[in-house]
Amino acid sequence: MTESTKLDEPLGDADYDELEAFLGSNAVPQDCMDLEMLDGFLTAIVSGPELIQPSEWLPVLWSDSQRSVTPVFQNNEQAERILSLVLRLQQSIRQTLSESPTRFKPLLYHADPGGRDDRNPPEASAWCEGYMTGVLLREAEWEPLYAEDASRDWMLPIEALAYGDHDPEYLDWVDTEEKRLGMIDELPIAAVLICRFWQERNRTDSPNRAERRAQRREASRKGRQRLH
Repeated sequence: MTESTKLDEPLGDADYDELEAFLGSNAVPQDCMDLEMLDGFLTAIVSGPELIQPSEWLPVLWSDSQRSVTPVFQNNEQAERILSLVLRLQQSIRQTLSESPTRFKPLLYHADPGGRDDRNPPEASAWCEGYMTGVLLREAEWEPLYAEDASRDWMLPIEALAYGDHDPEYLDWVDTEEKRLGMIDELPIAAVLICRFWQERNRTDSPNRAERRAQRREASRKGRQRLH
């Protein structure tokens, strides 16, 4: 079985370890996402208002500052293997959100209970930064979610954990360990509600889009008839 035929197969522990090791290796640019950030990034991509092709978001995975930089793969087989792992992770997130939302959990690196290492970001911030990076790929298209008070609030835990440690606007939400843990606890339901918002909106919009296409075809047909 080739890698390309296994995209519906969930990642096992060894697969996660392999992908994590590659993302932390010297084969990738220094600002490559780690596994936690990638999980948040892909969650936003599969949850959002429209389909985004891997050809657009893969360069952001490898380097957000230099979109033309790519990993140095050992060979084509390794490139295919790593791409397969990333796409399987994306598909797994999509299926969980759509089919088993109560089982959805962000992939988070837990903080050291003995003390925080200053070299590492606070817990959940990388996942949320990755999610917001995915949102910013379609910033204008995400505006309808921000336009409604209820759905706008769903973004709060994600934004607070992504930006709170360096943005005064969000600092009050994460300035104690208790508050941060409260925001982290809200992440799964927030991600599910956001995904559901776009799923329902896209289902509602689909007939309208089909109707508009039919109207355009009819107008085009009538225009051709007038020419003859």
